[in-house]
Amino acid sequence: MSSIEQVASRAEGASTALVLRPQTAVLGDVECKGAIVGESADVELLGVSFSQPPAVWYDEWTEALGNAPEAAAVITTPELAGGNLDDRDIDVETVASPSNLTGIGVKSTPYLSQWDDALTVVESLTVPLRYTDTQSVYKFVHVLTSRLQATDAAGQFYLDPAVEDERTVELFKTLFDAVVECEVDTDGGDPTVEWSVTLRDG
Repeated sequence: MSSIEQVASRAEGASTALVLRPQTAVLGDVECKGAIVGESADVELLGVSFSQPPAVWYDEWTEALGNAPEAAAVITTPELAGGNLDDRDIDVETVASPSNLTGIGVKSTPYLSQWDDALTVVESLTVPLRYTDTQSVYKFVHVLTSRLQATDAAGQFYLDPAVEDERTVELFKTLFDAVVECEVDTDGGDPTVEWSVTLRDG
């Protein structure tokens, strides 16, 4: 069993997870995402992604889940939304900028209201934190995680701890049922990745 699989088994049952993953660990994303989600054949996937075209995002998550999601939608910017979706079954919603947190909330509401087995993934919080202040992003995440927890939906939120100060990282940790942390060791040749998890009491 790999480190991420061990961590995922400990985090089973956590509604929301903050994944602290540096950019150097991005290549392990598919395994990480799939392990944290676990076995679920009917995932309804709602994404907030400002770093990948929708088709790339959808394909990566299909690989992570082991099959295409039951339904999928992604919120992104117009610049990323223009690619060819071919036959991918995905809704694409746009906001003018990653700073438009209200718009993200408005676009996500219909999906969270209609879907019974929603998984919301925000990749990553690092991007809106570049565009707006920490407190605004914190309030947005607080509202969204509270809604997910209240409706028995699940959420994965990604943050690069290498580009945020420790105070910001610690602040966001308080909002989640589980905090999954990734450490990359680049000493001695090929990088190795180790995962750990902290669960919120209660």
